Amino acid sequence: MKIHPKSQWHLSEIEQFIQLQHIPIRLACIDHDDFPLVCSLWFYYSDGCFWSASHKNSHIIKVLSKNSKVAFEIATNDYPYKGVRGKATIEISKDEQGVLPRLIDRYLGNSNEPLREWLLSRIDDEYAIKIAPTTINAWDFSTRMEA
Repeated sequence: MKIHPKSQWHLSEIEQFIQLQHIPIRLACIDHDDFPLVCSLWFYYSDGCFWSASHKNSHIIKVLSKNSKVAFEIATNDYPYKGVRGKATIEISKDEQGVLPRLIDRYLGNSNEPLREWLLSRIDDEYAIKIAPTTINAWDFSTRMEA
């Protein structure tokens, strides 16, 4: 993974920010009709890659199966705005690594038991999505947005 020369943070700061975020990762890819598509997915970060999951029949799995190049962003929705974005390649495989349960634990914790059960009832048809950044860039408007 290459850090963009204009990145406001070093890799350790980027990784710390990513680990603390529980907002979805936003993926941008090219849909079947050659128009851009943005999709928000639950994620976790491990060993320099983002991991996500989706059902085998989901539109995003079909799109990513045709084109493995994406752009991504993980950014705060609240003031002061900051985040990371970049470009990545995708690998899709059957979720034999236990990605879905890890995502459920990260995003639901002990809440929403009916959603947890429904998601886990479909685990045999889940695909793991490995998002491997090729370049990454951090931006932080905190100093510009001080009160």
